[in-house]
Amino acid sequence: MSAPDNVGTHSPASTDTSSHVGHSEPDVNGLPLYKELRFLGDQACEQYETRGDLKVLEFAIRSYRLAMEATEDDNPDKANIINNLGVCLSARSKCVGEPQDLEESISLKQLANALTPDDGPDKHLLLSNLAASLFSRFEREGRAEDLEEAIELETRAVELVPDGHVDKPMLLSSLGSSLARQFERSGSANNLEKAIELLTHAVELTPEDDPDKPMWLMNLGTSHEQRFERLGTLEDLERAIALQSRSVDLTPDGHPNKPMYLSNAGSSLQTRFLRLGDFADLGRAIVLQARAVELTSDGHPDKPALLNNLAIFLQGRYLRTRDAKDLEEAIAHQFRAVELTPDGHPDKPTWLNNLGTQLHSRFKQSGNLDDLDQAITHYTAALTLTPEGHPDKPSWLCNLSHSLEERFERVGNVSDLEEAIKCSTRSVELTPENHTQRAQNLRFLGLRFFTRLRSPHAHADDASRAMEAFLEAMQHPTSHPLERLRASGLYARLLTEFSHLLTTPPRLSLLEAWRHAISLVPQCIWLGNNVRGRYTSLSEELSDVRIAVNYAATAAIAAGEYDLALEWLETGRAVVWSQVLQLRTPLDDLHRIHPQLAERLQHVSQALQLAASSSLPVSIETQLPSSSHDIQAPSSHGYALEYDKLVSTIRELEGFEDFMQPKTLSQLAGACRSGPVVVINVHKSRCDGLVLCRVGDVIHIPLPELSLDRAMRIQEYLWDLLRAKRLLNRCRGDMQDENDDRGGRVTAMDPPDMMRKILADLWNRVVKPIMDVVCTLEPPSTTLPHVTWCPTGPLVFLPLHAAGIYPSDDRISAPSQTIMDLAVSSYTPTLEALLKPRARVTPAGQDPRVLIVSQPDTPGGNPIPGTTTEAAIVTSLVGESKPLDDADGTIQAVLEGMATHEWVHLACHGIQNCMDPMSSAFLLYDGQLTLADLMSHHLPNADLAVLSACQTATGDEKLSEEAVHLAAGMLNIGYKSVVGTMWSISDYVAPDVMKVFYTVMAEQVRAGGELQPAYALHEAIKVLRRSSGRGGMNDFLRWVPFVHFGL
Repeated sequence: MSAPDNVGTHSPASTDTSSHVGHSEPDVNGLPLYKELRFLGDQACEQYETRGDLKVLEFAIRSYRLAMEATEDDNPDKANIINNLGVCLSARSKCVGEPQDLEESISLKQLANALTPDDGPDKHLLLSNLAASLFSRFEREGRAEDLEEAIELETRAVELVPDGHVDKPMLLSSLGSSLARQFERSGSANNLEKAIELLTHAVELTPEDDPDKPMWLMNLGTSHEQRFERLGTLEDLERAIALQSRSVDLTPDGHPNKPMYLSNAGSSLQTRFLRLGDFADLGRAIVLQARAVELTSDGHPDKPALLNNLAIFLQGRYLRTRDAKDLEEAIAHQFRAVELTPDGHPDKPTWLNNLGTQLHSRFKQSGNLDDLDQAITHYTAALTLTPEGHPDKPSWLCNLSHSLEERFERVGNVSDLEEAIKCSTRSVELTPENHTQRAQNLRFLGLRFFTRLRSPHAHADDASRAMEAFLEAMQHPTSHPLERLRASGLYARLLTEFSHLLTTPPRLSLLEAWRHAISLVPQCIWLGNNVRGRYTSLSEELSDVRIAVNYAATAAIAAGEYDLALEWLETGRAVVWSQVLQLRTPLDDLHRIHPQLAERLQHVSQALQLAASSSLPVSIETQLPSSSHDIQAPSSHGYALEYDKLVSTIRELEGFEDFMQPKTLSQLAGACRSGPVVVINVHKSRCDGLVLCRVGDVIHIPLPELSLDRAMRIQEYLWDLLRAKRLLNRCRGDMQDENDDRGGRVTAMDPPDMMRKILADLWNRVVKPIMDVVCTLEPPSTTLPHVTWCPTGPLVFLPLHAAGIYPSDDRISAPSQTIMDLAVSSYTPTLEALLKPRARVTPAGQDPRVLIVSQPDTPGGNPIPGTTTEAAIVTSLVGESKPLDDADGTIQAVLEGMATHEWVHLACHGIQNCMDPMSSAFLLYDGQLTLADLMSHHLPNADLAVLSACQTATGDEKLSEEAVHLAAGMLNIGYKSVVGTMWSISDYVAPDVMKVFYTVMAEQVRAGGELQPAYALHEAIKVLRRSSGRGGMNDFLRWVPFVHFGL
């Protein structure tokens, strides 16, 4: 129940827009001494702004001091000289952290203003410069009056100049940035709205070729990002990235501000990564930040901030990839940032806090208590140096709280836990009501109470205080949906385990809490990411969704709410596939009543489908983006935002309140029209079967002999066996021996005892209790009933369709008790996948068009000559067919053929990619036809896909409920029925299976009526089991992998 630390990037840009005024002419011969000295100061200032050399700045300060002393009090230039000295002292204060420099800078700028009348030509600049120093003191010491006075001065400066004045954009931008900072402190939305208005006006007033335009774009982008962080509106984040990217575009290489713009663009991308989880954003952020660091010398005042940001981004990548090199590099950069920053510098607390988070991460990796102690030391130092009102203080308190809790759990010192609770409580108190981080901080506070509740040091009200924190977090409207879902789960868990300890009655019941959590599921995985990104970058989020849904369904079952449990399990299954299918939902009713809305939604949905199927792999980029388009990346984000708005608008219309909402049981009832559907929920507290019957009822079947631990062990036994036989995570036929050209090294002499035990375990603990009930539901018939399995957790990877008690000898006449004797089995990733119409795509008696692809010698793969035999058998048994053999089987040819043929048969190598599931693929002659490639197609006339390749229905262990495999992909692009394999298959067995399968399918076509591929596969496996030396009943590894999905 631990939580990650909070870290914040830091902008190297300063809101101090102090300007030198009244620069001298370059020719100093014959000028008074004060002018010569002033000229030297001006030249040194310009060099410092370009190079960041502190020695040059010291020379400028000395020159201005001498010039000020050499200038008479009544000289009209004296005010400007005093101002410029103040500007340089302010710059030195920022660089070395000396508070006296800042105090003197303020005094000098106040004097310069006092010497200058309101109608003086430079008065607006003097006001602005004084405001900048007051703002710096506010940032250092947290004095609210300094910020208020700065805003008053900047407001006066803006009023003194007309819109056409060259300095007007700079003054607007400065005032806007100060108002945005006041918003952070006060939480007043009016301040931020006014800030964005002023900053937008500054950008509008500035021509594209103005050298200051990038700065104004950056400031406006920063304010939009602030509004996103407070209100959670994704449009603001997208706008921020666009503006920051534009500032980079407009700035030539070699410009002194280029590193600052690169860094801020990277920070915005990192914010989007944290919100949406797109790993590509983090890759681009790291590239931009590394370039900013590279362009900045160690002596430059912005170098620590740039190092800090790079360290944060690298830590973010470590938390995803667990590459220790990233973490060590992050710690090294963060230490360097601390070393380069003098004590007293206002940014030092930020660097110390972030160093603490990285050391805490290393403690989590290594368990070295010294790292945890150092993290706590750095967090404490950061907070000691931070004034009240600092916007990051709540997050830093959370970080300290979390580390103290960790140390309590490791060492057992109760004072650590008490201090952790105090820090977390203060964090919530300091977090504004509408801040996007409030739910997270509340959840952390609840966790601290939860920890104490479960310890010997519990207080009487810990359960109630945790409950209140979780409740407020789950109901917080602007926080991330995933944070709210996590809080909902904790609230429900608290009620389940500790309701007897509550001192106040709960405001929501257990099922109400889970109902709230389930309502958040569709929002947790964002449509704006492509499908590959949703699987690879959001695996943690998908796991959290799976766990929450599993808990919720278990609670509903325990309460006897079986219909509700089934609905909730459906909501949490194959979330990404469901999103893809939702984009293809027919809009007939909407077209009829609101045609314009329907047309726009259809257009946006099509754009999102195209973006979702992007085949670009998620990886860390290593080259600097060439333009703002490359930085901003996916245009799908804009379409996703519009899609969400359109759906919300439609749901407000009469009769469309449930538009695209998760389906209810009455809507799912059609899934069992060909036979009962069995959903199995596996939870650590209990396991249950839920049978959806033809009449729409849900029958509950307890499975007391099954446990989550037992299911995991059965899966482990099976996978260990398959790996030992080299049948998992490999291509069809990539190992050869004299007996087997297409599969692993499995011979008739292999002992079948382990597989027999696995299938018996599944029979006794899972399948038999369910079939004892199912067999009473189906009317007597000469044909076996059809049962569709929809399991969860480890059962997803187990062969329920082959469960049974098998004799120890290989005689088919020996007594047995198996599922195959009682029913024909299919699988489905979701109930919704079974709602497709099963109308014939060809008239009765007319053969369907069949695309037959065979790859006997794919370049880069081992030969599998059995595919040629197999293709010839299929061709002889079907009517109209198009063969694509060997070199004819290119990616383009196969995709084009699939679009014009109702059936497709693929006899080739297959790959299940565990690192990147969307790269799972069929190996064709000119490359890989990946799952991502298939996602870009929708084939409404598709009917049957036979995937005679390896591991086409294996799935990904980390995403068990997501059905990330080729068989599910074929279902989701339009095929009603799919035959696939759970592990690698034998090259000589596959033709035998397909001969019987297509013989039966051909008989069904000639007979007319509804096609039943599941029955055809069932018959083919029966024949294979009877054969001598070509499978056999107990040669399980050859016949068990063949499975049917869909209708």
